[in-house]
Amino acid sequence: MQPCDFSIPNRIPTMTLRGVVLFPKAMMPLRIFEERYKKMLAERLEGDRIFAVVGERENVTQEEEHLELPYGVATAGLIRVSKENADGTSFVLLQGLSRVKIVSIDQEIPFRIINVEPIETIVDDSSTGLREKIIYQLERNLSLGGDVTKEMLDFLTPIEDNTSFVDLAAYSLCKQSLRKQALLEVQNLGKRAQMLIDDLIWENDRLDLINKALGGKDEESNFN
Repeated sequence: MQPCDFSIPNRIPTMTLRGVVLFPKAMMPLRIFEERYKKMLAERLEGDRIFAVVGERENVTQEEEHLELPYGVATAGLIRVSKENADGTSFVLLQGLSRVKIVSIDQEIPFRIINVEPIETIVDDSSTGLREKIIYQLERNLSLGGDVTKEMLDFLTPIEDNTSFVDLAAYSLCKQSLRKQALLEVQNLGKRAQMLIDDLIWENDRLDLINKALGGKDEESNFN
């Protein structure tokens, strides 16, 4: 079944993780070792196999650290693979289903459960033409020796749905968790895509300057 075949329940168990951001359609490997999450996984495997991954806020006081304060937007995901290891830990492959807004925290013990509302991406005229600009910058990054690989381009380019294309590109390429969270929280596809383009242009210009400083070929020679 495809991710779009699943409805998102209003009440979802969740993992709250610092520096981790899941996007819809993306695949995230997880190692389950804490007792609370072992219990959550066992319950989820008996149910609809859905739980959320929520980023933990980083700009908190020392007194707030133990509270694991979540960001307001997360991603509900579906367990695609779960394998228990001999030491009692488990490997889980979670696929993102949908952005969700956290309305409230309903439970903390034995694991956190949140009340959520699904967030639909707004697609309007502002996103027109941005896909081509992203592909151009991805190809430019590849030619400059950046993080983009041919395999990544071969995976992303055929994706027909523009929302999935932008989300998977952002998930694959954005390295900073705070920026990744910001991209996740943007509801308008055009604005989300433009943020990604701006990041790619900044990185590509940086790589171009480094290449020139090291006496390498100019960008036009590499790109054509």
